[in-house]
Amino acid sequence: MTTEQIILIALAVNFVVAVAAIAIPRIRNRRAAASSDVSPSRRAVTGAPAADSAGARPPVGAGRTPLPHASDASIASRPAEAGAPWFPTRNGAADRTLAGVRAIPGDPVTGFDLPAAWSRWLAEEEARVRRFHHPATIVVIELSGLDRLADRLGDEAAQRLIPPIALTMRKNARATDHLARLGPARFGAILVETDEVRAINYIERVRSACDVWLEAGAVMLRLSVGWAEMSPDRPAEIALVDAERRLYEERERTWTLLARQGEERDVEAAVLTPA
Repeated sequence: MTTEQIILIALAVNFVVAVAAIAIPRIRNRRAAASSDVSPSRRAVTGAPAADSAGARPPVGAGRTPLPHASDASIASRPAEAGAPWFPTRNGAADRTLAGVRAIPGDPVTGFDLPAAWSRWLAEEEARVRRFHHPATIVVIELSGLDRLADRLGDEAAQRLIPPIALTMRKNARATDHLARLGPARFGAILVETDEVRAINYIERVRSACDVWLEAGAVMLRLSVGWAEMSPDRPAEIALVDAERRLYEERERTWTLLARQGEERDVEAAVLTPA
């Protein structure tokens, strides 16, 4: 063994000894602090018994009440929607609850905010736009043709389309955006820090994702969308009117298209049906 190898081995041993000398006391101090830092209120919650007058503590686990376990019956009684992917968390309500902020009740089907919260978000975003001169865009989305589907397959089948549309809107939105259910088949989105160009990108992502399965149903359905940008010169009230005007214009074109496609499908079915 050469002199250089001996020096390297000695340096490695010294390094290991130095790390152990630093780490072991810290680990012992943390364990001692964790075992001694049990407040009376914490003992009352966890059931940990207090030390006696001499300072001695009873054995670990003594006097504790075992935690209840969920039975198979209680698990079976839980609603199936609780774990379904079509029922997302209500507009970040769980995150706000964990942060200590009171959760705002939302729509039970989509988890979106209700119209009252939507009006408040519009006012707050309008004030922010005026103050910081940063744009925001209002988007209104409506499912056209839902009544035709309900007439043919029933209301239950029609209502099954609402959660996946809401889930698609949420997956393509950011955490800072505000989503609301404004009617049975109408949704609203406030895209903060977003101009009309970037808002159109959001709209097209939602539309393309939904059209894949909307067009494949027994009754053809389409999304009608309207949007308008808020700015210091265009308050929320005017932007909302412009967004709804675009929505109505697109809905008229959608209804005309759906009616034409429905007639073509009826003619095709009549030709293929044997007499």
